[in-house]
Amino acid sequence: MEIGKTIRIDKVKVSGIREKKQDIIPEEILLNIFINSEKISIISCSPSRIIELVTGYIVSNGYAGNYGEIELIDLCGDAERDGEDDVTQQSTPFPGIMSARVRISGYSRPGPSDGAIQYLSSGCGNIDPSAILTGIPGQIDPSCAPVDHRVILELGKKIIREQKYKKEFGGLHSAALFNEKGEMLSVMEDLGRHNCIDKIFGHMLINSIAPEDKIIFTSGRASMDLVFKVFRMSVPVVVTNSSVTYNAAEAAQKAGLTLIGYARGKRFNIYSCPERII
Repeated sequence: MEIGKTIRIDKVKVSGIREKKQDIIPEEILLNIFINSEKISIISCSPSRIIELVTGYIVSNGYAGNYGEIELIDLCGDAERDGEDDVTQQSTPFPGIMSARVRISGYSRPGPSDGAIQYLSSGCGNIDPSAILTGIPGQIDPSCAPVDHRVILELGKKIIREQKYKKEFGGLHSAALFNEKGEMLSVMEDLGRHNCIDKIFGHMLINSIAPEDKIIFTSGRASMDLVFKVFRMSVPVVVTNSSVTYNAAEAAQKAGLTLIGYARGKRFNIYSCPERII
């Protein structure tokens, strides 16, 4: 399924001349997530790789301790089912709104128990604030293999070549998973940068991909909640072509995570744990 839709527009030039045109713009859906019949959140996202998104979101937010606790993900709505695993089912689709009904063994809701449902827009981090407030309990293994700085410099070029939907109609973020040699293992696109990270996490869980020698490259600002997600994944290096917040740099140092920003052209900045980059 394509994640962009055609719309009629008026194109206006500086001369005041108008032209009737067609444009292709990103589609946005509201994804309702239920766990054991309890509605826990509504996420604004692109209608693709929903299984990976739900899996990554559930585990990164602590609703499940690991992928093995997820017994079923049942999708109802209009979404692409690529990359799904054998526990997935799908019902009759309808546009605009989608539901993911998840069954988790031994589930107990983390964080506040007031029953409030989170609404997470495409511009916001889809992580339970209570998860960040609990702090970072440990550090990523410092013995992870070092990464050559020349590998970091090539990541941005590789992800640009592999982006499919952003090339067609723009308006999307992306994230990609690489090994320490700079070989791309997966790329995800979505309206939200945090959704891209969750899709990468879900892909890793579903396919039993070990995190110890991996790198995540993401578009958009690296904030504290994004760092926390990567920490939960145990991936030792995260790179962005954009800015890094002070809180993100502090959290990354505490987590033992190498955080790199402004990775553009022939340069980048290392904000934490620089010893991993040689």
